[in-house]
Amino acid sequence: MSDIYQKIWDADQSENGISPILDFENGDPAVGFVKVNSKLDETQPDLKVLTEVVIPESKRRTYNLCRVLFDNYALRERDEELDTPQEREEVHDLVHAMVDTAPMQAARDFVAQASGTSISRERWYNTVMEMWFRRFSEGGDPHLTGFEHVVVGEQQGSVAQGYHFWYKYFLDDGFARQVDGNHSGRFPGLKDDRIAYIGSKMKDKQEQFPETVTISYRWEAPDYERKALRPLTKSTGGFFVGCSVEGLLALGTVRAHLGAIAPRQATINGARYQLALHHSPNKHHVRTFFPKFLGTAGSSGNGGGNGGNGNTVASPIRIIASLVNPEGHDPGHESITLINTANTPISLAGWKLMDRNRRTTAIDIVELTAGDTLRMKLDGNGAQLSNKGGEIHLLDSEGRTVHVVTYSKGQVKAQGQTILF
Repeated sequence: MSDIYQKIWDADQSENGISPILDFENGDPAVGFVKVNSKLDETQPDLKVLTEVVIPESKRRTYNLCRVLFDNYALRERDEELDTPQEREEVHDLVHAMVDTAPMQAARDFVAQASGTSISRERWYNTVMEMWFRRFSEGGDPHLTGFEHVVVGEQQGSVAQGYHFWYKYFLDDGFARQVDGNHSGRFPGLKDDRIAYIGSKMKDKQEQFPETVTISYRWEAPDYERKALRPLTKSTGGFFVGCSVEGLLALGTVRAHLGAIAPRQATINGARYQLALHHSPNKHHVRTFFPKFLGTAGSSGNGGGNGGNGNTVASPIRIIASLVNPEGHDPGHESITLINTANTPISLAGWKLMDRNRRTTAIDIVELTAGDTLRMKLDGNGAQLSNKGGEIHLLDSEGRTVHVVTYSKGQVKAQGQTILF
């Protein structure tokens, strides 16, 4: 089950997660969407990272249950937490709503199989409570929880700590009074926009994948106990985009569970991520959890990629286009277009095309003349092009990679549209 993170992501998207897309794409209001700004290299303070969010009414339950917890926590890490019976009930309401959802069920099944134990609903409920909501102390900070750090955000001096939930960021960037709950009427000076964008921290090619963003920003965080806004800076902050709170916590629970020993890296919709995780000192609780973009699926750590025998050679044969998402049924209609950029013919005898899962299709002509193109149709029995993003390798007769291209899920949203590389 090495694809557990993709499985959890897909399960979440089938239920309460909403589709992350780039801002020039069209979203489906029936399933929900969140648009990610495609111009994050700009630096104006009022730039919106998440430009539009549509959550259907049928998916709002856990978003609403999560939102009422945002004002339950002391902002400063060193402050004690004094929760009320109502606040404790709000936590239980959220956890009860999450544990039976599709992403949590996928996580529970994985942990049970990986650890060789039977996990009842009650035991899974307690696992989620222990990891994310039970308090622990660390470094003089008396009352910490994984949920507060990862989902809500905390203060350490002038720094924003944690804050890795896209929905919280979206609300703070224009709808912040929705997070204040009962405090809004007793706290003067509250405003809806508490985010000032500083700049992009995106890695090369990350902008193709709206599933995550990495940015720098300032957050005017409400200190409810002292009725003051604290200007905090997040010099580098990253979060998944589009997942529900149960989807985020399901990913983190699998990654953090000591009995499961899950992979530290995830491949989701054609991109690779390091799933950064820190436990509490006793290893029972999550301290922090967030994604770090590593590159496209199948690429090496420095962004390159070898899909064949590990050797890469230069060649005038290039991949220039691909029809990844044809109209109707995909098998037999996907295609890849090659060009010979040389001034002489090139033999393609024994050459192959390979997808990110190392399935191959032999090229069906012996020679490509100078300047000519070849459009290869894939029959569905060899190389296949995932609509969730991926890469295409061109291999020579010795199995060496001569060219590799990548594409994102966002590039193949529209059926029948050919991608140019």
